[in-house]
Amino acid sequence: MHAMKAKLRTLAPLAVLTVLSAFAVPALAQQYPPGYYGYAERPVQWFIQGGASVTEGDAAADFDNGFTFGGGVNIIPQPGVPFGLRLELNYARSDATNAFINANEVATGTSIDQGTMQTITAFADAVMRAPINPYVHVYGLAGVGVGYRRIELTQNGFFCDVFFCGGGGRDVVASSEVTRFAWNAGAGVDFALAGGRSWFVEARYERIETNTPTEFIPIRVGMRF
Repeated sequence: MHAMKAKLRTLAPLAVLTVLSAFAVPALAQQYPPGYYGYAERPVQWFIQGGASVTEGDAAADFDNGFTFGGGVNIIPQPGVPFGLRLELNYARSDATNAFINANEVATGTSIDQGTMQTITAFADAVMRAPINPYVHVYGLAGVGVGYRRIELTQNGFFCDVFFCGGGGRDVVASSEVTRFAWNAGAGVDFALAGGRSWFVEARYERIETNTPTEFIPIRVGMRF
């Protein structure tokens, strides 16, 4: 029961944003003239983003919630149109749960100090936007891409790898790497700033099609410029 309630709380922001986006588009798309959308005046706009990565499904049993950051570019074909293309690259990292570490200590017969799951995802998304007023618009997005996942169990605590470096060395007890098809869908709200910039908050469901699907819900805040 507690797990179900926790999952419902996790999904609530995504559900609210998705509903807002889905129903706002037909209702609001014709209310404002071309050029009224926050960042539509620029055909190409770069962005950076970061936030929490909430693990879901089987991944939640083995890994705690973590963090994510990344960036990309929005491409708007023509000012005022509600559709666009989004290309992005994101990194996420989560620490292993004690249960996962303990189970692998038994399986390997080796002491394990730390475990991590790291992912890199690249997506091409279709985006549909709708204005609420001159300074705020909602959007929905969905798309496909590629996801890389590395799971690593280490001894002696601190370690260095391609992403992070801590004090001291490390002994890798076990690791696995896989690259698979990935997809995502979600929604967000964009707030216009001076100079054609804007900031946004969004929630998405992302899934890498590993043998046991790797699922998580990133909740990100970002800046477009």
